[in-house]
Amino acid sequence: MKRSLFWRTYGVLLAALLITIAIFTGVLAASRRQGLQDSYEAEVRMQAREVAEYMANLQSLSYVQRNTTMRYVLLSKIKEIYRKYNADIWIVSYDSGTVQYLDSSWKTIESIATDAVKEQLSIIQTGQEIRKEGLFPELGDQIVTIGVPWLYDEDYVVGAVLLHIPMKDLHIGIRSVLRQILPMAALSLALGTVLAFFLARSQIRPIKEITGAVREFSKGDLTRRVNVRGAGELEELGDSINRMAEELSRLEDSRRSFVANVSHELRSPLTCMRGYVQAMQDGTIGAEDMPRYLGIVMDETNRLTDLVCDLLDLSRLESGKFPLTLAPFDMNELLRRNLINFEPRIDEKHIEVAAELGDAPLYVMADANRINQVVSNIIDNAIKFMNGPANRLTLRAEAAGKDVRVTILNNGEDIAQKDLPYIFERFYKADKAHTAGQGTGLGLSICQRIMKQHGSLITCRSGGGETAFEFTLPAAEAPSAPGSAGTAPET
Repeated sequence: MKRSLFWRTYGVLLAALLITIAIFTGVLAASRRQGLQDSYEAEVRMQAREVAEYMANLQSLSYVQRNTTMRYVLLSKIKEIYRKYNADIWIVSYDSGTVQYLDSSWKTIESIATDAVKEQLSIIQTGQEIRKEGLFPELGDQIVTIGVPWLYDEDYVVGAVLLHIPMKDLHIGIRSVLRQILPMAALSLALGTVLAFFLARSQIRPIKEITGAVREFSKGDLTRRVNVRGAGELEELGDSINRMAEELSRLEDSRRSFVANVSHELRSPLTCMRGYVQAMQDGTIGAEDMPRYLGIVMDETNRLTDLVCDLLDLSRLESGKFPLTLAPFDMNELLRRNLINFEPRIDEKHIEVAAELGDAPLYVMADANRINQVVSNIIDNAIKFMNGPANRLTLRAEAAGKDVRVTILNNGEDIAQKDLPYIFERFYKADKAHTAGQGTGLGLSICQRIMKQHGSLITCRSGGGETAFEFTLPAAEAPSAPGSAGTAPET
């Protein structure tokens, strides 16, 4: 059985904590060990310097040998160093151009004149200190020699103090260092374990909250909301899921409303046609009245055909099975033809038309038939809702950089500001939008999807008694064969 996300997260945090503490402990132990070794070696070096200070007021070893008190004090110091540090002291004197060695027992050692020794003594003679491993092979390879100058009158080197100490005595054992560090490391690990537990739980809690909400959504309950606070990205995720739930809830309401509206749009003409046809069959409608009622049936049939065509167009647009045929055409010509097509309805409502279109062609690269559908839908919508005494419809096309901007304005009924963001949505309730009570509202949704296929969008603004729809298309050069690709569609 798979472990829960909490235990996996907790395990990862513990592993990271353990690795971090192990690395930190190792680095700290190595650093501490090196520091202790350096400190111990500095302490040993200080002992050699103290012996050199004893000799500082002496010009030669012969004076020390004659002065019993001085020799006793010096030998006591050397023996103390040997007992405490297991280090042997040699006193080296440069008398009469020769090198004389005395060990810690104050016995003279025969002159050792190897090249390596001479080189190191010459360094000390310049006033510097030395540290050399295996300088005197007769003492062993694992002996470290520390040499400090013996000064007379603080500026004249008359000899050297050589301290010999086994290398192992300078080394600090790692175990002794770990004894100091491990208790703190264990305490840190214990504290980190507790903190990791609460951290893992705090991280998992919002994930559980989100998981529970999504599970409810999958069951169809869109009323559940995610309540996550102070979790950074998870809080943003929770807010996004809440917005998604709101959108889904509204979409579900719109879908139900859409189905109800479509059902009504289908049922009303079907009921009407069925009633008239039955009346004709049973003779209720006389032969002289049949042409008029057949006209009504034909109008209802056309209404159903338009509705079905809109639904099919929308379905194909959403599925991507509505390919575009891009070619340059004159946008001014397309707008003029649409005005001619709507001329009867324009005259019926006494609408004043302002066609702000240039005399020169204004070519765009698009699918002429689909753009004609967009323009026709927008003009139809505008005419439908202009019922005032001074109706005015304005069509404008103008160059805008590399694009052509098309604007269609009317002074009809305003669209409520709360409805503006939703008027292009397929499932928005028709009676809340600009098309309230006038069909299913598929026209604007189809227009928006056509423009999205062209890489553009329709925008709408409304207020102050004026409503404007606007979209842009890429400008194009005049077609090489006018009358073919450059011809606007017939309306």
